[in-house]
Amino acid sequence: MVNEKHEDYQYNRCISRGICSINPATASLQEVILLYLKYASFYGLKLEECGIKDKRLKNFILNTIAVLSSNYEISEANFGMINSTFQTELPKSIKYYNEACGGTEKPDINLPSEQTELNEYIRFGEKEFNKKLQNIENDERNLYRILFILIKSICINILVYESYEHSADEEILSVYKVLNLINTQEKSKDELKKLILDFAEKDSNLMTKISIAREERYGEQDEHTVSFSTTKGKAVLVVGSNIRELEQILDVFKDKNTDIYTHDNMIIAHSFPKFREYKNLKGQFGQGMENCLLDFSTFPGPIIFTRYSLFNVENLYRGRLFTTDFSYSKGVIKIENNDFTEVIKTTEESKGFKTGKVCEPETVGFSFGKAAEKIKNSLEYGSYTQVVIIASEGYTNEEKEYFSTLLKHLPENILVISLNCCKPKSNVICINASNDIYGTNRLINEIFKICRKKITLIYPHSDRHILSVIINSAGHEQCEVFLGNWNRTVINPNITDCLKADFSVSGITTPKNDINKILNVK
Repeated sequence: MVNEKHEDYQYNRCISRGICSINPATASLQEVILLYLKYASFYGLKLEECGIKDKRLKNFILNTIAVLSSNYEISEANFGMINSTFQTELPKSIKYYNEACGGTEKPDINLPSEQTELNEYIRFGEKEFNKKLQNIENDERNLYRILFILIKSICINILVYESYEHSADEEILSVYKVLNLINTQEKSKDELKKLILDFAEKDSNLMTKISIAREERYGEQDEHTVSFSTTKGKAVLVVGSNIRELEQILDVFKDKNTDIYTHDNMIIAHSFPKFREYKNLKGQFGQGMENCLLDFSTFPGPIIFTRYSLFNVENLYRGRLFTTDFSYSKGVIKIENNDFTEVIKTTEESKGFKTGKVCEPETVGFSFGKAAEKIKNSLEYGSYTQVVIIASEGYTNEEKEYFSTLLKHLPENILVISLNCCKPKSNVICINASNDIYGTNRLINEIFKICRKKITLIYPHSDRHILSVIINSAGHEQCEVFLGNWNRTVINPNITDCLKADFSVSGITTPKNDINKILNVK
């Protein structure tokens, strides 16, 4: 992992500034937005049932849910934009439904007045939230929270998949259906669990499709050594994981004598042959999102957040942060209609790197075909009784010590597949799949196809898409899942407890205890 590169530097923006939590006002506005989404999805589903695809309504629903995946405060301007879009687009869809389908049905949802002031919207959302607290038991409430996290994930993945010129009609319909199921009546615990398992499987399958679509466009992925050095000259930093958008940015700047650097999970782009054809793509900069305050403050040029990757950012950087996203936080400038004129101007006015600096490179990426073949051969010709998949070996020294001890003491009749850098052994296969949730998910799904033995999946960290992988894996009878210390901005402790109670997921404890559980030793 990129963050493991500097193990002594554990600077964390959440700890240092406390900017990762969602304040009550934002939570209340999100509740109002959720009502809008439920209302809109009712008409989206009705139009689909009539054989009509309303692209405007679909885009509003998907992009709005994608916005809710970004953990930043919703400003009055951003809420106003979402509210205005809802008030403008929904009447068109309702009219379309009435005229084209002859429909007159309306969802039984109470919406706030269109003329309400922002504070009134906040109070309205707070009342709706309190209704949930009163009418839904805590266990069911946590299952609803899990379901909505899955909805956020699949909506982002639909938008990503469509960016590769592929259709995701089945997945869009499933989003409409789930939001409408939530509209009609409260579900029993068993009904919610089944819905969650089905939805997690759909999202996991969609992520596999995205992995395949990337290789169709950019060539077969493989290991590649990425430079962390900088060179003298003007520079732009591209943040996030949307490599489809990185391609567009590289094309915009290919004749501008400007160097492009990637940040955080965008490093995975370097593992595709197509991106290595861009001479202006220099390498990776910084230590990842957990250290973004330092990275952003020391980068001498504009910084572009790709879609679906926004986090809280400091006003310190106002004027140098850009995004093409549907919505955005304070201090970020919106790129409208893919017009990068302002970014180019800011690049020219920025000082750029004066001399450059040599840093140690890092190897990223893996070949799915080679990895799958190696695992298949090991299972076919080896005398292994079960499989342990380590999705990541951890960031902190404590986590690294845990996995080091685990690898050391797991018996040799267990095939260990580490999806991170490690030291290969006779029973340990090392695959460099870190920073790549789509590739990781695809490989785990492939292991389920080719392996009929017991599988243990250990996942120490979180991502907004990882929950689908976790739940989909836990849905396989042969699989046991262990979870570590999750990022609480993505998965709070109540949801972790729910996963353990309702989806047979275990918490990581000590290497000795966990090995005994894996081996079924009492």
